[in-house]
Amino acid sequence: MDFTGLLLSVILCSSLCECGNILVVPVDFGYNSRMRNTINIGRIMMNAGHEVTLLLSDQIEHDALFKLGETNNMNKTFNVLHFKKPPVDPSKDINTLNQDHVVSLIGDAVDAFDTVLPIYFDLISHPLKDKTVWKKIASAKFDLIISDELMMVSRIIAATFNIPLILYENWGPMSFDANLVQRFNLAYVSAYVEPYSDILSFSERVFNVWDYFKLQNVNRKLFSKSFEICKELDYGDACDYIENADKIASLVFMNRNDALHYPLPLMPHVISVEGFFLENPKPLDRHYANIIEKAGKHGIIVVSFGSMFRRLWPELRTTFAKAFAAMPQTVIWSYEGPTPEGLGNNTILSKWIPQESLLNQPATKLFVTHCGASSSFQALHYALPVIGVPFFWDQPFYCQKLSHRVKSGQTVSLEGITSKKFQRAMKEVIENKTYKANAERAAAIYHDQPIPPKDKLVYWAEYVIRHKGAPHLRSQAANELNFFQYYLLDIIALVCCVCIIIGTVLVIIVKKVICFIFSNQKVKYD
Repeated sequence: MDFTGLLLSVILCSSLCECGNILVVPVDFGYNSRMRNTINIGRIMMNAGHEVTLLLSDQIEHDALFKLGETNNMNKTFNVLHFKKPPVDPSKDINTLNQDHVVSLIGDAVDAFDTVLPIYFDLISHPLKDKTVWKKIASAKFDLIISDELMMVSRIIAATFNIPLILYENWGPMSFDANLVQRFNLAYVSAYVEPYSDILSFSERVFNVWDYFKLQNVNRKLFSKSFEICKELDYGDACDYIENADKIASLVFMNRNDALHYPLPLMPHVISVEGFFLENPKPLDRHYANIIEKAGKHGIIVVSFGSMFRRLWPELRTTFAKAFAAMPQTVIWSYEGPTPEGLGNNTILSKWIPQESLLNQPATKLFVTHCGASSSFQALHYALPVIGVPFFWDQPFYCQKLSHRVKSGQTVSLEGITSKKFQRAMKEVIENKTYKANAERAAAIYHDQPIPPKDKLVYWAEYVIRHKGAPHLRSQAANELNFFQYYLLDIIALVCCVCIIIGTVLVIIVKKVICFIFSNQKVKYD
């Protein structure tokens, strides 16, 4: 195409696309994949020609991982609104430097969420207290807000300034807010992040229902305290939408895909965004290219336990190090902290690795992962066999999906883990070609999509901008039904009453008939 034709195409495209002014609100308690994915939504929208502003605390840019992951150029890329936040207390923050606190959260996911509620109360109070930022939001005239569902402040902003709101659910179908994505049937849909399939045993169904009511109880604590903070700071009726987000959110962007997750019914306003955050891998630099070349025919194993488990307690890091040392592959481990005992010459430690670029290499034989949402989609996307080592929250859920739904690997529990057990699992998954074949089959399903995930995300965001919201996609009735209506208990009661009345009438009629027959027979014999 000549230059004139190209220019005309650009002008035509510009005339057809109405650029929006979008506020993106990531969850902000330290840099992690959840924050990175929400920031990536902003990048995608910016690349589509929209003006994007991030709402972040003024402390996040001091975070060591944030500096590594975002390369200190946020202000050059986005508009950034910083709300004031006190310096982070390491004893309360959830990050890799506070390993003792992170380890204390291992266990029941709902209980762990209950434990960290004070962090979310800070995430609503600090932006609301910063009136300067609030004035800037008022003057910016945003056309759309895209927010992590846990940032309750976005609901108040949307309600106050009448801005359409899209909530992003990073963990897939496990929304914290039960009203956003209805649990249509707890008999086959997980209530939260338990590692269940869609065929639940009796005991699993019992625990699933128990988790659902526990989660609702934690939700009530979150909503009531957030509402109290909002009212104290004088934000009026907008505070009502903290709990009633289903009445204000136009869409829910859900990080799920049918190749990885079990099927479930979803309302039209819930949009699966299929691991949109996956990047186009960059070529490896000479350092890593040399490592792969030296690895030879055995290839490499990529190891990453996410942003929160980059440091490990002594026993566990030694267990991993000894298992890796016994493997013929070269191991590249994203890790910071003391050098583990028993570390082999084949194992390379690095604070930051080009993870997607390494996963994209044909030399990668295995991905050892904690099964975070992002890592699980990477394993799916690159058709990699996996060893899943779940620590907490959504990780057991995703490990179960990879090992039982996709069947592309094995899950090794931290309970009772040993170097020999871990080594045997790695050896089995690498040598048994069934795991690789299953990974490739699932990847083929994942990639067979009518619309690329990033394009789908852009389309629906622009759809909301064009129509100034999408209330027509939400079922108002679904969340208005009370307990008796939702489970049709009133209908069951009606049917029971009708059956009792009919049964009673039939009994009376039968008695009358019998009495009539006997009385006639008695008269006849007399």
